[in-house]
Amino acid sequence: MNKNQSGPSVPAVLGAAVLTGFALTLALMAACALAVLMGGLPADKIALWADLCLVLGSLCAAFLAAKRSSAWQPLWGLAAGVIVFVCLAILSFAWFGEQVQLSRLLINAILTIASAAVGGVLGARRRRQHKKRRK
Repeated sequence: MNKNQSGPSVPAVLGAAVLTGFALTLALMAACALAVLMGGLPADKIALWADLCLVLGSLCAAFLAAKRSSAWQPLWGLAAGVIVFVCLAILSFAWFGEQVQLSRLLINAILTIASAAVGGVLGARRRRQHKKRRK
């Protein structure tokens, strides 16, 4: 990339990453719900499985966003993870229409931010390693 060319646009960096992380999170949650219904997973650990799905989806979104961005990769990854969390929070408010426990929401936010930070750093490292190999 030339110095006078700008990096990829915000929708190019975050769009596919957020959609992938969001879809992965929902698919994993659906798979866990099906496993609980079929008796493969213990029903008393639903919150743990939901947290794990959220962490994996956020990690994936952050990794992809950091890998696609040209600068400030960990921050792009963090942004992607936070957007995935916000989308899921809006979906849960609209879907369930019940009162949400603030403690559960804070735990999910902390898990999402932490996994997005890790995914952003991993994506940035992967991008640097890929650039070094090309030279």
